[in-house]
Amino acid sequence: KLKNKMDDKIIKRLLNKYTNIIERLRGAGVIRTGKVVADYGEYIVSKKLNLTLADSSINKGYDAVDTKRRKYEIKTRKATAWNKPTISPVNSCQVSIADFLIYIEFDNKWNITKLLKIPVKKLTINKYKRIQISRDLVKKFSIL
Repeated sequence: KLKNKMDDKIIKRLLNKYTNIIERLRGAGVIRTGKVVADYGEYIVSKKLNLTLADSSINKGYDAVDTKRRKYEIKTRKATAWNKPTISPVNSCQVSIADFLIYIEFDNKWNITKLLKIPVKKLTINKYKRIQISRDLVKKFSIL
């Protein structure tokens, strides 16, 4: 049973506003796929760190490169009104050819709350082939 009933016309109007917003952001090059949070994170990181985004938005192993051709895998999380982000484990194959793992986190209003630049060599892979980002790594590699 739904808590709030919403009129179908209102739902459609809101969804159309959302579609228009996404189309404008896509046209401006901010959004490259349908993954709004990930795309915006990549966009912000590329601007802040002067990186060039990879041609393919589904590139395996890295999302951007710097002027020295070093590769960056970018992971983005965003809080919502009902959920706080966690630096969830990253699959080790996602950083297998990257030189750096960038982690960017936004609050519910799209303000950056964490920005980490971690050399891949500093990451540890657990027995499940996942990378846990420890508090030590957060402290040591924060670039905010």
